[in-house]
Amino acid sequence: MPLGTTEEGRFRLWVGASLALHLALLGLALVQFDSRRLEEPRETAIAVELIAPAQVAQGDEPAPSPAPPQNVPQPPTPEPPAPEVTQATPSPPPPPPPPPPAPAASAAPPAPTPPAPTVMLPAPPPPTPTPPAPAATPPTPATPTPPTPAPAPTPPRPATPPPPPAAARPTPAPPLPTPPPPTPPPPQPAQTPGTGRTPPVARPEERSQSVLNTLERLRQQQQQQEPPRARPSPPQGAPQRGGGAPTGSAPLTAGERTGIADRIAECWVVDAGAPNLRDIIVELRVQVDAQGIVRVVTPNGAVPSDPRARMVFEAARRALLDPRCNPMPLPPDRLAALRDAVFRFNPRDVGMR
Repeated sequence: MPLGTTEEGRFRLWVGASLALHLALLGLALVQFDSRRLEEPRETAIAVELIAPAQVAQGDEPAPSPAPPQNVPQPPTPEPPAPEVTQATPSPPPPPPPPPPAPAASAAPPAPTPPAPTVMLPAPPPPTPTPPAPAATPPTPATPTPPTPAPAPTPPRPATPPPPPAAARPTPAPPLPTPPPPTPPPPQPAQTPGTGRTPPVARPEERSQSVLNTLERLRQQQQQQEPPRARPSPPQGAPQRGGGAPTGSAPLTAGERTGIADRIAECWVVDAGAPNLRDIIVELRVQVDAQGIVRVVTPNGAVPSDPRARMVFEAARRALLDPRCNPMPLPPDRLAALRDAVFRFNPRDVGMR
């Protein structure tokens, strides 16, 4: 027999024996330990005795000590045939044991366990009343539909006559000067008012009056249809004829120019020691606001490039913008005239043109 086969058989034998032993132990445990419910231990009642204070005081007194035994003299021992037994005197009974000490304050009973606080639960909301079901609506009786009468035959519509053509509106003729109508010679009235073919002749006075009325009516209609014509208005700011003070943008008068030049000359300062300044002239223009204060100064032409002329130009510009010489001595309605005025500055004088 091969070696491998013998070892495999032994291994299987041991495995089977171990399995059988474990199963036997498991069955024994199930039999011995059943699933009975363990009984709870019973509570043993403890007797509590109450001792009065008098009994406690009696127990505290010491017990009397026993009397010592008396020595009884023994009689001489005769020589009896049998020895006599001496009867011993009985000893007094031992004192009663002291009572046990009273328990502290007679073992007060355990304090009752306070009841658990009652948790007030919120009251449940009242149930919402269910609305009563609406009463069943009685069925509406069907309204009997009356029989539809047969449509009556539509009578034919009479043919509408075409509207008469609108009379052509006469175009009003332009009004012409109406010469006085010549007075015709009065005709000779006929003896008879006329025949059935010839109408009677109207009176000449009535005919001339109707013509005049027609012409007057046409003239009024034409005046209503024509748009109004604008009449030319005189230019604003034009000098009034016949004298008076100038207004608006009329040129400055000689007196106004002199007053402005005298005011600006108070702020006109130039270095008189500089050579060759007497012949230098600069011209400037100004723009003023509604109060007559100079806001903008521009050269009347180009800014001078010569250093000496540029120095005179800057001095003149500072004089025009100096607050001491503003506002200009002019009424508000004459400030517009300064737009066309030219200031001439020279180291010797200040002028305007």
